Amino acid sequence: MTRRTPSPRGPRVASLQLELGAADRLAALIEESGEPLAPERAAGALLALPRVPGELARRVLEEVVRDDARLVSHDDGRVGLVGLAPPPSTPLARAVWTVVDLETTGVGASARIVEIGAVRLEGGEQTGTLSRLVDPGIPMPPRITQITGIRDRDLAGAGPLRPALAEFLRLARGSVLVAHNAAFDVGMLDRALMRLDGTRIGMRVLDTVGLARRLLAGRIARFDLASVSDRFDVTVRPCHRALPDALATAEVLLGLIGLAQERGAESAEDVMALALAAPRRARQRRYLATGLPTGPGVYVMRDRLGQALYVGKAGDLRTRVRSYFGSRRQPPRIEGALAALAAIDAAPTGSELEAALAELDLIRRWRPPGNVRDARPDKSVYLRLALAEHAPALGLRTAVREDGAHYAGPFPSRRLATEAAEALRDGYRLRTCRPRLPVDDGRCLRGAAGRCLAHCRGGDDAVAYVRSARALAAWLAGEEAVLDAPLRARLARLVAQQRYEDAARTTRLLDALRRADAQISTIRRARHRTGVLLASDLDPRHVVAFAVVRGALVAKRRLPRQGDAGLELGAVAAALERAFDPAAALEPRAEGPWLPAERYSEALLLAQAFAGRAPGVVPVACTAPDALALRRVAAARGRVPVREPLPPGRHPRAEELAAVA
Repeated sequence: MTRRTPSPRGPRVASLQLELGAADRLAALIEESGEPLAPERAAGALLALPRVPGELARRVLEEVVRDDARLVSHDDGRVGLVGLAPPPSTPLARAVWTVVDLETTGVGASARIVEIGAVRLEGGEQTGTLSRLVDPGIPMPPRITQITGIRDRDLAGAGPLRPALAEFLRLARGSVLVAHNAAFDVGMLDRALMRLDGTRIGMRVLDTVGLARRLLAGRIARFDLASVSDRFDVTVRPCHRALPDALATAEVLLGLIGLAQERGAESAEDVMALALAAPRRARQRRYLATGLPTGPGVYVMRDRLGQALYVGKAGDLRTRVRSYFGSRRQPPRIEGALAALAAIDAAPTGSELEAALAELDLIRRWRPPGNVRDARPDKSVYLRLALAEHAPALGLRTAVREDGAHYAGPFPSRRLATEAAEALRDGYRLRTCRPRLPVDDGRCLRGAAGRCLAHCRGGDDAVAYVRSARALAAWLAGEEAVLDAPLRARLARLVAQQRYEDAARTTRLLDALRRADAQISTIRRARHRTGVLLASDLDPRHVVAFAVVRGALVAKRRLPRQGDAGLELGAVAAALERAFDPAAALEPRAEGPWLPAERYSEALLLAQAFAGRAPGVVPVACTAPDALALRRVAAARGRVPVREPLPPGRHPRAEELAAVA
């Protein structure tokens, strides 16, 4: 099992007494800080101690630096990395900045640059600009054209990217690169350079978003370029074109530098330091992510007593776990888990589907304090409609019972269930009064306003009421579309009467009705999924078969990727046959699109896999566990992709995590 634990406390001098990976931890800390470390801090990182005496620090570092080619001792005693030195201080009066903005065909890794705009500032004065259109070689997406106004005919003949990039790099030479949301712009430039020449931007970068968050916190609500530009009343308004946006960002930069000087900033390095988020204590535990395997898997964060703090799954274990220790703060529950973190257990899986199922299983077992999703299935709420009652009413229940009523759900919270019930009552004009046998006493405003068909009035009204309740039951069964015509008619009438507050409330009811329709449709589809899902296994010679009946996972078996799999398929068939038995149906037996709250998320996950939205999973739908279905499963094994091989060493399966208390 992959597990990373901190060094035991207590002074140790000889290199053999240091924890394996201590030098890696020190090198990562130096690289992260961007400058050499004082000997006491460097030794503290090696020994996992808050304070190390000077002589002990010197003796520890002397031996570690001598044995590690990455580390070097400077004349002042600080420890750094070979080739890494702190940048020289540049007074703001002599600072050179190049502000860049890009327009692209999108935001993904396949997006292409279509326009480059840049402004060079020296000593606060504009000394050069650049504006170039670039032919991306692909059609402009309509939504991007709608935002930027750049059309395909504007890019025809604009020229390739390479000369435009070369001109930009000449303009930016010897400066600090500046952008608003620099991760996007610099990332796009890096990807473009990697495709063309296999290189990256080798410049220092300042993100004006981070600087604005630090200097304007509490003064503005949003930190997008338009909002920050309004704060400084720039002369060039951002308009989703490269050069105007770069000019606006340049004015924003100068305004932010002025605020930074009020806080004592004297150099470009001081301004860049202000743009960085305050250091997180969790970053000191970054070494716990060292050595984790790549690829899909499940991980558990534990405290010093071994108790689970947080359970997660990932498409790439190493990347996901390392992301917790970056500069960006995590949600409060996860930050609390990181504060008490002492060890990380990780187990790779053959596929992301297997990792997601293992995550749900561990959360159900342990209910870690850092997990919100699926931690409290007992908080779920169901809709209930009993047609056998004298005047059927739509109510809420926390559990499904065998009482002959129609149930729907679960809804993850009482608020969402209440909104859905209110919208459905209005849509189908059902009663909200409590009596089992309602009586018409002339005081029912809901009936007088036509929002209830008023079963209590008897006669034709009672017949219409029962007909509407049956229509609601038919929608629950998936036989009819949801009834929203009464609400839409009421909304049109209220707007015509200029009763806008009542119209707004009706609009909210319509939105709640559509959300309820989407929720119940999703549950209905999930409950009807039956078949076998084939996914990659850690062993390239095998695949994993997940047998599913009516949205429930009933068996998990490993099948040989090639050759005869009769024995293993027989076990899958036996599990399917047992689940198809009417006696094994969901208990209690109740009508309607509902799922047990404890396996609601699992059913949705399996339904997504059957719909083709699970990477590397081959679905085989079947209506019965017959020989034809099993032959189809056997034939589909060859279509399952092979997982990337793991590095040498022992790699546990996800099930083994449950054995570590």
